[in-house]
Amino acid sequence: MALVRPSRNKSFWADVQDTTLHTAYTCPPNCSAEIVFLHVINAGLNNTVSVKWYIAADSYTSNFVGGKNLNTSEFQTFSPIRLFLAPGDMIQLQTTSAGHMDLIGSAVETFVPNQ
Repeated sequence: MALVRPSRNKSFWADVQDTTLHTAYTCPPNCSAEIVFLHVINAGLNNTVSVKWYIAADSYTSNFVGGKNLNTSEFQTFSPIRLFLAPGDMIQLQTTSAGHMDLIGSAVETFVPNQ
């Protein structure tokens, strides 16, 4: 008999129109999450974007995409992708100037009761 853990698919997004750090997704407690799709699009004027992966266990931020310049209507898609997040880990988005940058993503969350 195979061990089956409950899981769910979840979409997430961030709409960034300023230069503050925005959290698009946080892995919930008692779960692990696999990020399977990320799409960043510039819906405003030319701008530079950073997509960050905050790793809670180490209090460390990895610049997954650091300083990527996107012209108006340009986008960057990561698919297929497999990032494995632990509870408290985050996917974050930040731009260098005010504008309109969107991030859309998908995650598979798996319940892990002993985590």
